[in-house]
Amino acid sequence: MNNPGEWNRYVNEADWDNFITNDELDPGLTKKLYAKVSEQTFKKRSKGRIYWMAAAAAIVLLIGTVWTYLMVSHTSFSKVGINAFTAGKLTETTNTSDTTMRLILGDGSMVMLAAHSSIRYHEPFASSKGRIIYLEGKAFFEVSTDRDKPFIVHADRLVTTVLGTAFTIESFNESSFVKVKLHNGKIQVAPIDNVHEKWNEKEILKPGDELTYNKGTMLANVKRYLPAEKLVKAGPVDIKNLSIRRPDIYTFDISPLSDVFDQLSVYYQVDIYYYPSDIQDKYFSGKMRKSDTLETILNDIGLLNHLKIIREDQHYIISKKN
Repeated sequence: MNNPGEWNRYVNEADWDNFITNDELDPGLTKKLYAKVSEQTFKKRSKGRIYWMAAAAAIVLLIGTVWTYLMVSHTSFSKVGINAFTAGKLTETTNTSDTTMRLILGDGSMVMLAAHSSIRYHEPFASSKGRIIYLEGKAFFEVSTDRDKPFIVHADRLVTTVLGTAFTIESFNESSFVKVKLHNGKIQVAPIDNVHEKWNEKEILKPGDELTYNKGTMLANVKRYLPAEKLVKAGPVDIKNLSIRRPDIYTFDISPLSDVFDQLSVYYQVDIYYYPSDIQDKYFSGKMRKSDTLETILNDIGLLNHLKIIREDQHYIISKKN
């Protein structure tokens, strides 16, 4: 448009503030634009059809210009947020090789930049503009702690905020997903635009967690890390030196399986191992005789509680059936 000031005749400040940058122009604003232009164009209806056609063309041109401007602006912001206004002030580092590039930023933070990836940031880093990184591609970050200046990474439509930790972000333009994985510490991941995204929440990740954002559905899910559970040994630490007389008859009455395995380990002088989560809230009732073998008893317990009994050398391992 040759005269930008003409915008104010048709669109006021409130219209711009309330305008939603999506693929369709707001019907209310379209109607308002049409009314404004029509008011100026149709004052002299006697001029005939040619003026009506000119007015219609002006409306189409105006609406098309506004729509194009907003769509281009929305696309720019969805990639790097406010970067559209600061692109000329950013330092860019691009890894054009096929191997990982190691970088040390001005605050001491380390970046392992993957092949065919790039980052942009203000120089000097950690200045008054803060510690802000714009990433395209994949990078591992090991961040120096600075509680006064959070470390912020913009990657496509996501923004990750940390104080001091280690994490990896993968955000290639050609990929349908953005992935953020935390290695240690704690980070917060959120959408840059929390108005137009279907997923507009904040996720706190713990070590081992991985967030995956789907660009197509605009939704995110988190895969929580669960540490491998360790086997627990039933009974006392050393049962070989215990002198235990097994009674002729002994009874379990709705006893927790952990107590049952402890007692059996002592009575039979055999090590029994189990995973705590597999026997949680499981109980056993039964009357045993001195002549009953340990394997028979354990198999009965396993059958009743959907457990698998495995004998290895001189001990037993008990786990949940798949």
